[in-house]
Amino acid sequence: MISIAEVLKRPLFRHAKVVAGQNGTIRNIGWVHIVDIKNAGLYINKDDLILSTGLGLVGTNEKEREEYLKELIQHGVAGLCIELGDYFSQLPPDMLTIANQHDFPLIVFTKRIRFVEITQEIHSLLVNHQLETLRNLTAFSQELQRLTVQVAGIRPILAALHRHTSHQVVYYSPSGESLFAPISSPSEAEDIVTLYREALAKAPLSSRQAGVLQLNAHRFILSQPVTFLGQTVSYIGLLISGKKVSESLLMSLDYTVKSVTNFLLRRLFLEEKRQEGQKRFLINLLQGTISDEEQAQEQIGIPVSPAGSLLCMAGIASINHATLRYEGESVESIYQDIVLLVRSLLRKQELQALLMLEEKKLYMLCLTTKPPGRYSMKERVKEFIGQFEQAMLHMFEGDVQAAIGFGQAKAQITKGKESFEEAKEVLKINQTISGHYFYEDLGMYQIASKVTSKVFLQDFITNHIGTLLDYDKSNNAQLFETLRVYLKHMGSKQSAAQELFIHRQTLYHRLEKCRELLGDDYLTQEKRLCIETAILFYDLLRKKDG
Repeated sequence: MISIAEVLKRPLFRHAKVVAGQNGTIRNIGWVHIVDIKNAGLYINKDDLILSTGLGLVGTNEKEREEYLKELIQHGVAGLCIELGDYFSQLPPDMLTIANQHDFPLIVFTKRIRFVEITQEIHSLLVNHQLETLRNLTAFSQELQRLTVQVAGIRPILAALHRHTSHQVVYYSPSGESLFAPISSPSEAEDIVTLYREALAKAPLSSRQAGVLQLNAHRFILSQPVTFLGQTVSYIGLLISGKKVSESLLMSLDYTVKSVTNFLLRRLFLEEKRQEGQKRFLINLLQGTISDEEQAQEQIGIPVSPAGSLLCMAGIASINHATLRYEGESVESIYQDIVLLVRSLLRKQELQALLMLEEKKLYMLCLTTKPPGRYSMKERVKEFIGQFEQAMLHMFEGDVQAAIGFGQAKAQITKGKESFEEAKEVLKINQTISGHYFYEDLGMYQIASKVTSKVFLQDFITNHIGTLLDYDKSNNAQLFETLRVYLKHMGSKQSAAQELFIHRQTLYHRLEKCRELLGDDYLTQEKRLCIETAILFYDLLRKKDG
């Protein structure tokens, strides 16, 4: 649109003079009308520039002139031009007073001018300006379409909006990172985001549709929400100096919001496609149908690595919570949130990951092509496990049972199946006895996990510590716990007595009873190994049954 100040610079206005409402010359003109009647309300529109000879005001009194001007002002008219000569030699002071009070431009022509020439010229300017605006909007829309399918993030789209409008662009995400185009200093960015968030909270309607929000006394923001799959995920705003905005600015913001929405849809589609590809790969890996290492690396999209430079480690997580026991979109959404969280946490540890949800378990194949070694990879996975457990407690507000297990690191992706089988054993043990995360740290539990016969385990327990357990049950004694702690401390009577909170003499009496029940040789190497294994099996079965 064209402002009154711009029009006043045109040759046809060389004999025009602003006699009141000078501050209002920044107003934009939407159209030009010639109106020479006093009751003009039915014939005028917002942003009209009115041309008049003054005929309709002849013979009016001060009150009638006041009503006339206020009617124009209430309709949002841009300004009033009156030709001096036939009806007025100068405008009455009361009209100037009202115009100044409302910053309403009053313009007089000191010489005769053909109004038809003014209307033709301004209308031509307006039409050309609108055509130029449409051409710019079309070019901007085409640029956004290109960026939507080419870029990997939202920043280039925001930068394009800034170039097109020259306004500071703010991308506010309540649950993610806020972005700026151009980039602002951290302190200024924080201030703007705080003001933006508070303004949205004060104006709930503006949080659902486009509108102008006031940030402070001198700063406003044209804001529009980004709605994705029925949910408002973020907001895009343009910092402006006042509440009034042009149609082209509104359209530019709307185009950008649609572009960001399309980008999010495209990213979701690509993510789902990638997840589906990863799922097929992991299923084939678990089924043992992947045997060529080079093809495996190409399938998952990493450069073929020389021997020894790639490591993979498989993991399986099981999450048990009341909300996950049912089927439905809400449960599926929670699982997808968990997948995104796990991917983000692994990325922080500089680990690539192939993820798959299957039978309410999350399968993870973690990869690194960096050369630090297996120990370093294990440490990074251990760091991830700690963050994962904390995140699950936070997500489900503490009421959750999360178990996770990892197999050994392998130097080939084709060995990932072995790592997954090891992870299954770790998960099985960890669901019973928490605190065991890695297959290589299971110790004797590796043997226990391989024994599928519960009868065998119970017979082994009975053969080696059955008499001890029977004595405890019959006499309400604590010989089993005493022996377990004593062996745990490598035969240190002092350490065992301290952990059991008993006098050392009491410990001696209990150990003597253990010798009577188990035999004089119960601490020999072979017998002791069997007893410790039986204790381990007993703890495992007790917690499984418990």
